[in-house]
Amino acid sequence: MEHGRKPNFNRLRAIQVAAVLAGASVFAGSAYLMQVFARPEIATVVLAFAFASATFSAVFYFGALVLEGSLQKYILRDETVIKGDNVEMVTTTRSSGDPRIDKWIGTYAFARNLFGLSVVPILILAGLFLFG
Repeated sequence: MEHGRKPNFNRLRAIQVAAVLAGASVFAGSAYLMQVFARPEIATVVLAFAFASATFSAVFYFGALVLEGSLQKYILRDETVIKGDNVEMVTTTRSSGDPRIDKWIGTYAFARNLFGLSVVPILILAGLFLFG
């Protein structure tokens, strides 16, 4: 995509719908495989939700990056901030001047942060499962 052109909003909406469907499918599939519906436990529900959020964010973030890379130019920097017991990813963006584009920039930044914050616990849990 050329610098200065507006993003394709229809394409972004299609990527968003595909990401939601992928996340919902992963949640349903992992919940079924972990028997969340038969024997709900907090750990299995959280794991199913983590898998779903990682899937949603990966599909949206990488889909938007590859198919609609124009949003990346609005991301200025990312920081990991530790506030007491909480770790937050803070993304600084610049405004496009167009409220519709700014809304998509926010969604894009949210998906980037969600991907980063959801993959780390999954990797830790996988390590505990394999080596614990």
